[in-house]
Amino acid sequence: MAELRELQRYIENTKALGEIVQAMRNLAGVYVRRAESTIQATRPYRDIVNSALAAALDAADWPVLETDDDAPSVLVVFASDQGLCGTYNERVIDCAGDFIDSKPLTEVMVIGRRGEGLLQQRGIEPIVAADAPTSLEGIRSRVADLSERLFQAFSAAGAEHLFFAYNEYESMGRFQPTVRRVLPPARDDLTADPAVAFPSEPILTASPDRLLGRFMEEYFFINLYGTLLESHGSENGARLLAMTAAAANIDKRLVDLTKKYQNARQEMVTSELLDVVGGAEALQTQE
Repeated sequence: MAELRELQRYIENTKALGEIVQAMRNLAGVYVRRAESTIQATRPYRDIVNSALAAALDAADWPVLETDDDAPSVLVVFASDQGLCGTYNERVIDCAGDFIDSKPLTEVMVIGRRGEGLLQQRGIEPIVAADAPTSLEGIRSRVADLSERLFQAFSAAGAEHLFFAYNEYESMGRFQPTVRRVLPPARDDLTADPAVAFPSEPILTASPDRLLGRFMEEYFFINLYGTLLESHGSENGARLLAMTAAAANIDKRLVDLTKKYQNARQEMVTSELLDVVGGAEALQTQE
């Protein structure tokens, strides 16, 4: 009887855990779909900013945007605050670690406390660590402050390059760890689809040198915003897969526990029947 009660308790707890996992899976699916649509919606604006910056650079006739590949660099790593997302954090940290090994003068900033912990395990202490937004609303409300904070830390570090290490969103549940240079922008990366950006050459009413500062700020802002979106979509896609696998394991566990419960109950019923039969036979013998 005690074994049956214990098995029944295990079954009830497993069902409750399954409900939690199912809720997390559904929420992750909603977040992924929202992030995916927002990523698609922001790409045309990013193309416009890229084209505007390229036009201003050409008009200002700046000679070179490139700097020495061995110049001091700052790497911003995008991870998560929350867990239960498979290897999402480990993969981006591995990618960042490979980059850091190739850039001995690299300073590191990190968005996401789990990423901060993984970096510290590798002996890397970030100069800036910030919480990662956990929703689209959180990204929108914090992107301006994060942009200012990261840019100020980059300027204070005296570095010449700023790179982003993040999980680039590919599709639901699929992402690719990537390191991309953001500052100074590579001239080739500023080329956008003319049909999406400017159908004709833009007319600049202000001096190109005056416009460059504003365009550069907007360029950094939209790249940070887009990277946060990509990371958010990748994180929840990884969580969706992890929760799907967990739900399958829970279902399998429930089947096993139910079989054990049924077998134990059958054994108990058989034992009780044998006791009844044995008792009846003993009474007949006494008569």
